Amino acid sequence: METDFILSAILLSGLSGLAATLGAIIGWFNKERIEFIGAPLRHGIIAFGGGALIGAIGLVLVPHGVDSQPLWLAAGTFLIGGLVFMALSWWLKKRKTPIGQLLALMLDFVPEAIVLGAVISMEFGQAVFLAVIIAAQNLPEGFNAFREMQMGGRKTGRLAVPLMTIAPFVGMAAAMMGLFVYESNDLSLGMITTFCAGGILYLVFEDIIPESHDEDCGLFPAYGGLLGFTVGLIGYGLVG
Repeated sequence: METDFILSAILLSGLSGLAATLGAIIGWFNKERIEFIGAPLRHGIIAFGGGALIGAIGLVLVPHGVDSQPLWLAAGTFLIGGLVFMALSWWLKKRKTPIGQLLALMLDFVPEAIVLGAVISMEFGQAVFLAVIIAAQNLPEGFNAFREMQMGGRKTGRLAVPLMTIAPFVGMAAAMMGLFVYESNDLSLGMITTFCAGGILYLVFEDIIPESHDEDCGLFPAYGGLLGFTVGLIGYGLVG
């Protein structure tokens, strides 16, 4: 494996993960220094993150998963992913631990970073565009995950930014897995992508969409979801 591919995978995945950390820092700054993001825009960002996650499901994760495994297996792993994260969401809410949006972020980021690592040695331009799209998704998702944890109480609020700082390192590890372990059409990678897609879709309907409308903020938040999906659409047009 050429050193250039390894360094490129580390750089691209690290920068795309850093966008999530930056989103959390913006959320912290907005809360602690001056609240420059008002309620309509804040809810628009939440909806944008939800739209970006749906775009990742429909345009990246599910198509990749269906292409690399039998349809029955893709449907099965998708449904199992939803069931697993329904159970996890129930357990976390019982313990009053609000990290649903952080889980959704990681479920989106990890398989996409694996795919990034898997394709970088074959289609470098595709890997670069994928990194840009991942970063565009991670920024609002990081903001949303921080806000959810911060609203969950002092304990989770204190951990919000430190937890988000691990995102670049998670991305680097996932990209290395893609580079050294998986091929882009690997059956096990396809199963991972559809499992994660099922988990993400459950969390979007359970946590993100309701939160984007929990205040009377007019019509803007719903359009934020459309803008978020557009990020996935542009990424699909560039790399699909």
